[in-house]
Amino acid sequence: MIRRIALSIAALAAGATVLTVAAPAHALVGWGGTLTPGSTACVGQYAATKVQGDGTATAGGAKFFIYRAGVLAYATPGRVTGWVQGLTSTSVPAFPGAGDYTVCAKNTGSANTLVNFHIASDNEF
Repeated sequence: MIRRIALSIAALAAGATVLTVAAPAHALVGWGGTLTPGSTACVGQYAATKVQGDGTATAGGAKFFIYRAGVLAYATPGRVTGWVQGLTSTSVPAFPGAGDYTVCAKNTGSANTLVNFHIASDNEF
């Protein structure tokens, strides 16, 4: 039984290209793991006044994104190994308004990369 569960989890992991983690509002949320070429991982939460994403990636890096209600609010210009971007009333780009925000990391390279990233909102940063 345990072996069958392990095989099912392994099969699911091998076929999944996007992982999304939702969290309750106002809780620092993050994700860490290996992204294979072309795969994406995301975390999200609600933000009322400001939001920030941060992350690191090994090897050739990863491309990082911030979305508001599914609409792109910010993206790194290419793959990076370290990243922090806040969207506030005084930042460039500015905070686009209250809503559900998602921070994603995508491996656009040709080799696996280990990523760790977070989303913080309102009084968390």
